[in-house]
Parts: sequence; structure tokens; C-alpha cells
Amino acid sequence: MNTKQLILETTLKLMVENQNSIISIREISNASGIAIGGIYHHFSNKEEIYDKITERYYINYYKFDFDRLRQIRGNAKEKIHDVMAEIFNQKETGIKIESFGDEIDYRDILLVLTANGSTYENHEELTQSLIKELRGFLAEIIREGQKDRQIRHDVTAEDIADSLIIMYMGIQYKWEIYLIDDMILAFEDNFKLEWEKMRFRE
Repeated sequence: MNTKQLILETTLKLMVENQNSIISIREISNASGIAIGGIYHHFSNKEEIYDKITERYYINYYKFDFDRLRQIRGNAKEKIHDVMAEIFNQKETGIKIESFGDEIDYRDILLVLTANGSTYENHEELTQSLIKELRGFLAEIIREGQKDRQIRHDVTAEDIADSLIIMYMGIQYKWEIYLIDDMILAFEDNFKLEWEKMRFRE
């Protein structure tokens, strides 16, 4: 692990342990073993550390790995199911943090970074852009299914995609505030209902 990453991960770990998003440079230095001057060599100030942590562990968490999702194959039902399941799997797993090990619940990280994330530059526009991209990606799959007479034609692909996104956001929200422990399990139950609504009928 390089020094810059160690500083970021140490700061994040302190945030989670203290349930506080405000950590001093001295605290970071003491916990990481890196001299204060060494920290300032990599970051101009404390706010820059916070911004990098927020981008890496909060903003990036909400992005989708479309390269991986585009590799998923199958008919329309299989593709929609497997794409959504993979998204939930990525979210539940979180972003790898080398110094944490497996003992930390990623929801604890999201909790301490929410305040920073909500003030992140262009946060709202970025969130809307990510959802728009996911909507377009799902709509492509749905249109293929409509063409192959697997998905109903009397509702637009975009409207069906919106229904899937509402399901996704609802499940993720419940997981983030600890109302459910397993997003995949919740998704499996919900997908059966969603598919009944969208499947092709003669």
C-alpha cells in the first residue's frame, strides 16, 4: 500500500471508529505513523483528504460497472435478472479497503460520509447522470426483449426501466438504513413481481 492510500484509509478508519467525519491531521498522523509533514507532502490540507475519501468511498460506490454488466448474456429475463443481481452484489460488497479486512460493514462507511457526499461538487447532477445511464442501459435490454416478444409492448421500455430503477433504489435504501440485511434476497422476491408485470402476454 502506498503512503497516499494509507493516509486515506487511516482517515476513513478513524471516521468509522469515531462515527465522525471530522478528523484532525494529528489524529491521522498518530494512527498511520506518518509524520504531519509527510501527510502535507501528499495533501495540501485536511479538506483535500476529505474530498478524496468522499470521491473514492462514497461517490464511486454509487457508480455502476457497466463494462462488467455488458458482459452478461442470456434472454431478456435472464439479462435483466443477472444485471440487477450483479448491481446489488457490487453494492453489498462495497469497495475494497485493504487495511480494514472483512470486519467492517460498508454501510458504516456510507453513514459517516453522507454529509461529505451531499456537499460534494455537482453531487446531484452526478447522481441524476448515473441513474439516467442505468435507465438507458436497462431500456436497451428491454427493447431487445420486446423485439423478441418476451416483454410486453404496450408499455415503453423507458417506463419499464423506471420501474426497475424504483425497485433498485428502494431495496438499496432499505439496506443502507439497516431495514434489510441482504439486498440479493430482497431483489429475488421483488423481481418475480416485476417480471410478472413486464412479461409478454398474447
